[in-house]
Amino acid sequence: MTSDPVRLGIAGLGRAFMLTVPAFQADSRIRIVAAAAPRADSRAAFEAQFGGRSYASVDELAADVNLDVIYVATPHQMHADHVIAGLRGGKHVIVDKPLSVSMEDADRMVAAAAETGCH
Repeated sequence: MTSDPVRLGIAGLGRAFMLTVPAFQADSRIRIVAAAAPRADSRAAFEAQFGGRSYASVDELAADVNLDVIYVATPHQMHADHVIAGLRGGKHVIVDKPLSVSMEDADRMVAAAAETGCH
C-alpha cells in the first residue's frame, strides 16, 4: 500500500534546515513544498532548489492549505510563536530542539496543540 508523501513546509532556512535537508530529501514519504524566511534571497534560493512556494512570514506559511506539517527551524527564541502559528493554521508541527527557551513558552505550545487538536 502506498500513500501520498507528507507535504512539508519549512519555517526558517538557516543552519538547522540545512543540516536536516539531506534526511528530508532521502525519505520518499516527505516532499518539501513550501518555506518561510524573512530574507528574499533565502526564499529565492529555496524556490530555485525545491520549486516550492515561499513566504516572508510563518503566519503566511501556516495559512497554506497545501501543507500537512511545518518543520520549525528558526532561532530558539522564536519557536513558541512559530509553533503556535503553525498549530493555529491547522498544521501538525515538528520543532527543532530545544522546544523552547522557557517553561511558559513550552506551556503555551502544549496548550495550543490541545486547543487545535494538532500534534
